[in-house]
Order: sequence, then structure tokens, then C-alpha cells
Amino acid sequence: MMPIMQQFREIETCIECSALKQIQVPEVFYYAQKAVLHPTGPLFDQESQALKPRCVRALKRIFILCDHDRDGALSDAELNDFQVKCFNSPLQPSEIVGVKRVVQEKLREGVNERGLTLAGFLFLHALFIEKGRLETTWTVLRKFGYNNDIKLADELIPYSAFKRAPDQSVELTNEAIDFLKGIFELFDADDDNSLRPIEVEDLFSTAPECPWDEAPYKDAAEKTALGGLSLDGFLSEWALMTLLDPARSVENLIYIGYPGDPSSAIRVTRKRRIDRKKQQAERNVFQCFVFGPKKAGKSVLLNSFLGRPFSDNYTPTTDERYAVNVVDQPGGTKKTVVLREIPEEAVAKLLSNKDSLAACDIAVFVHDSSDESSWKRATELLVEVASYGEDTGFEVPCLIVAAKDDLDSFAMAIQDSTRVSQDMGIEAPIPVSSKLGDFNIIFRRIVQAAEHPHLSIPETEAGRTRKQYHRLINRSLMIVSVGAAVTIVGLAAYRVYLARKNSSSS
Repeated sequence: MMPIMQQFREIETCIECSALKQIQVPEVFYYAQKAVLHPTGPLFDQESQALKPRCVRALKRIFILCDHDRDGALSDAELNDFQVKCFNSPLQPSEIVGVKRVVQEKLREGVNERGLTLAGFLFLHALFIEKGRLETTWTVLRKFGYNNDIKLADELIPYSAFKRAPDQSVELTNEAIDFLKGIFELFDADDDNSLRPIEVEDLFSTAPECPWDEAPYKDAAEKTALGGLSLDGFLSEWALMTLLDPARSVENLIYIGYPGDPSSAIRVTRKRRIDRKKQQAERNVFQCFVFGPKKAGKSVLLNSFLGRPFSDNYTPTTDERYAVNVVDQPGGTKKTVVLREIPEEAVAKLLSNKDSLAACDIAVFVHDSSDESSWKRATELLVEVASYGEDTGFEVPCLIVAAKDDLDSFAMAIQDSTRVSQDMGIEAPIPVSSKLGDFNIIFRRIVQAAEHPHLSIPETEAGRTRKQYHRLINRSLMIVSVGAAVTIVGLAAYRVYLARKNSSSS
């Protein structure tokens, strides 16, 4: 059995038994129960004989939560509070002395004049596990809300707080934003007003992993020259995560120490249909879908939004991509805009979902102003999206962007664009050029259009006909109802007349 256990380190226990002779039968069930309730795998790496990274991160968060005076060590009083919280029994002074002596003998930096350090705290748990006392570490983890995957249990995430209709979104509250600003300052160790990658990793060292290491968050925000995140970039990443995955956002807020009720960190916005009736959006974060044919300039638009230099190298975008940043508005207000690039071949799949446009605050259609075929394809996409919005009830404001304005326009560009914009009732195309660096105006126009969701909504021929039909039906119903009312009044008057005539004749 020993070679097998050495080859397959995930096997925790190997035991001989005999049901016939009743040899070690109770032990079989004891170890089976232990393997389920207190598994070794999530906590300890048998190969390296060390705590696993996710376990270390969870224990670090627990240590910080128990270090009430934030001096980097657990004092005797804090150790005792920890013991009472986890095991419902206090430690005797001699026991505390004994614990610290054991740690100090094996790990000098595990104890200092203030108490048990993080290194000592982690060493203790590794010692418990090596001695087979996994239930001790599991009791601590579960007392602080962790499940078998060393992640926060579902019941600690307020899922009911972000239940929403398709045309509602989720944003951070001012309370959460103020907390994040404080966290940014706390982890900006070199005071350069940005968080370098190592500082971001330190910030999320109490979470199971950094949530921004993978798409769609990786490279979605503007970076400094040294690859760091400014405060706006940092808050933009949080805004994007809250918009796309509010549960993950709240979960990570808890991991990094959000002090209040987790549900107070987020708010559900008003339905866009209500915004349209009130002719004003109350949102602080707008999601903009960016449509357009290949080589139209969609990726360049996103890159310029993140302050990245123009490149002549063309790299086709095969998957949806996000870019998020803060847009300064006249008057000093700030709005966060999320650009979502939709590859041309992904449009059909997007529109196969009935609620696909519900998340869209504004749609932008980009075309190469020097290429007539690019313009025609962009207008086809505009009609397609507008028709889908009319059919589903999720109409969205739309803007046309004429990219590559530094090149000569195709022959009929002005006439065609004027005709399309007038026919559909939207603004004329907005010219931009990444080479000339004049993108700022388009981002402000995007915010302005999103803030007024009753304007810039394109109307297709079919939609116009449908509206005329509904108006005709409504007018007919009104005429019928007025006629019916007149008839009812006439009958009532006639009955009164007959009643009076009968009474006078009698």
C-alpha cells in the first residue's frame, strides 16, 4: 500500500480492517467521516508539505480580522478572543505562554514583543495539520464563513440585494466607493497615486485569488506607464465587476475588509423604461455596446478610451472585449462608461437572446469613413439592432461613428450619412481619428446620449409603420368609446324623458 499512497498523494488514509473479525471497523467509519468533514486536500500540499495558497489567504484574512488594534500581531487578549469565538472556551494564561513558546522554538519570527505574528499564526495551523488535527483549522475556517472550497459560503453573499429586471443594473454605493478610496490609499505603499501590480496582489492577498487576473477584467482599465492603476482605473475595475457580476464584487469587498452590511455596498438602478419616461437617467455607470464591421476601428476606439497609443498593426477581435474608464463631464461631474466591443460575427448570437439589449444603455456603430462597404455594413447592423430593440421593447439610443477621419471619405459619404440619419431620426455620424487624437468628444457624446434615453433612438421603416398602425387603432378605439359614451348618455336621457312623461300623464 505504501507505494500506492506515495504515488497518489491525494489519498489521505489507508487502513486495514476485517468485518469478519471486527478489526478496526469503527476506525474505517471514523476516517471516512473525517475525510468528508475535515479534508486535507484544500488545506495542505502533501508534495511540498506546506499550506496551500488559498488556505494561507483565508487564514491571513482571519488573522487581520482578529488583530483588532492593527499592530500586526495577536496579543494575549486577542488570542483569547479568537479562541472563544472559534472554540467557545478561553485559554488559560499558561496555555497562551505554552503556545507562543512552541512557535518561538520552531520559528523565531513567529512571536514578537506584541504577540503572535501572522507567520506564527500560519505556522501553528501547519503544525495542527501535520499532527492530524485538521478539525482545528477547519473549525476556524468555518467559524469565519468559509466552505470546503475555502471561499465564503453562499449565505454570506446577499444575493437578494441585487435581484433586478433585465433593464436594471447594479452599481456601487457612495459608502462602498468611499471605502475603496481608503483601501487605495492604504495599499499605495510608495505614495505614487497608483497601485502597481504587486500592490494590487497585496490588496487581494486575503481573497482566494485576484479577481482581475482573467478576462473580462484583465487589461480592461487604463494603466500607468509602469503598469499600475490610478484611482480612476481602480474604481473603474470595481464598477465593471459590479455591473457584470455583482455577487463576485460583493464577495471580494468582504474579502478585503468591507466593514458594513454587504448589501449596503451596492444599489439596483431604476428601470431604463422609467428613465425614458422621466427623460433622464439616474445611473452613474453606462454600458455602451460597440458594433461595426471588421477593420472599422472598434478596437482602436476601446484602446484610445484607455489612453493607449495608436498602432497600425491589425489584430482581429474574436471574443467580446471590455474597456472601462471615467469620463469627466462639464460642471465637474464624473460618469463611468463601459465599452463592450461586439465582433461582427458575434452579433447574431447576441441578438438570439430576447433580453440582450436590456443591458445596453447606448449603442455605437463604427465604420471606416473611407470605405463605402464598411459604411453599408454598419448601417445594416444599425437597422438590425434597431429592429430588434423595437421588437423586444428594449430600444436604445444609437450613435454613428465615422472612424479614420484622417483619410479621404468615400464618394457619397455625406449624402448617404445624411439620408440614413434623417430617415432613422438620429444624429449625423460623428467623425473621429485615432491618429489625430480627437476621441475625447465621442466619449462625452456617449455619456450625454445615455443620460437622455428618450433621445437618439433610431426608428426603422417597420417600426414607424407599426407605430402608425397602433396610433390608428388607438384613435379608432377612442372614437368607438366616445360614440359608446354618447349612446349611453342618450339612452339615459331618453329613459329620464320617458319616466317624466309617464309621471305627468298619470
